[in-house]
Amino acid sequence: MNLGHDKKTVLFQGIPGIYLLLLCDVIKQLGMDEQAIIHDMGVTRGELLRPDSRITMKMGHIAAQRGTALAGDLGLGMAYAQALKVTLHGSVGLVAMTSPTIGAALQAMSSFIALRAPFFKAAFETSEREMLVSLDPTLEMDAPIRTFMTEAILIGVTLMSEQLLGRSLQQTQVEMTGPEPPYYQRYREVLPVPVRYDCPRCCVRAPIELFHAVPQLADPAAAELARQQCELEYQELFPEQETFADKIVRHLQNSPQGKSLPTQEDVARRFHLSSRTLKRRLQEDGTSFRELLEQELRQRATHMLQETDLDISEIAYQLGYRDVGNFSTAFKRWTSKTPRAFRQG
Repeated sequence: MNLGHDKKTVLFQGIPGIYLLLLCDVIKQLGMDEQAIIHDMGVTRGELLRPDSRITMKMGHIAAQRGTALAGDLGLGMAYAQALKVTLHGSVGLVAMTSPTIGAALQAMSSFIALRAPFFKAAFETSEREMLVSLDPTLEMDAPIRTFMTEAILIGVTLMSEQLLGRSLQQTQVEMTGPEPPYYQRYREVLPVPVRYDCPRCCVRAPIELFHAVPQLADPAAAELARQQCELEYQELFPEQETFADKIVRHLQNSPQGKSLPTQEDVARRFHLSSRTLKRRLQEDGTSFRELLEQELRQRATHMLQETDLDISEIAYQLGYRDVGNFSTAFKRWTSKTPRAFRQG
């Protein structure tokens, strides 16, 4: 895992201490000495239990390196996922528990993954038939560490969904890019969903019906408060790394799939600003709302053309275009190709 030599990166206190404590407990359950994980890190179990406890990415990398070395082929990622509970995720877990649907819960967790696993980025996607949460590392990692963390997060997502619904998941699977490891057969019967290997990317793939399923503790008002807590936490963790334009980009990315993106007036109200102030602040960041909106429209359009079988007219409709000709004109301006030519190419 290449953390580089940037002091801000190495000292970034971005990982909740409870995750390190949980790793120690899992290592102990696997029959090994948990003190081998943290023996020289200068932290105690009591300190890691504090609600505001956080560790650096460097400490997280060292712990993962030691854990995977100790566990070998025992399937540390799968064991870790089974130990995860949605309540351990703090405000991010609270957003998930109280979201109006499982789709909204997973979309929120994908958006705020940097608060809990800053070494990964997640993408949330939907089509007419299925819902997909994919995972990509943001840093270079050794293969055992990458496998451990990817398994823990993706299988953890399926377990969390079961916890929220209070029932088993149907027609859902985890997909991994590498070959099947020898330990998978030992976990196969106790995991909530099957794991498929040698796939194009690492993701959770589920039927679109799961997107609309309602968590047992759904509470839109509580979910909105929890989301505000997440956004405040994000601002505190990344005060110098996120511009105002970045916040608008993140808000657009978090907007529901299959619906028109919010207008400039909608976004201004969301950020408690006038439309004029929003425009001015984006100009200060060297951009405009139209530019950011078209950036997100282009990303969604290219994804749907590449990854779904939706008709071009349906894609245009989902992106908010009333006329497919206007969509085709805009898409050609973005890519120098018509939607049909882009899909065929």
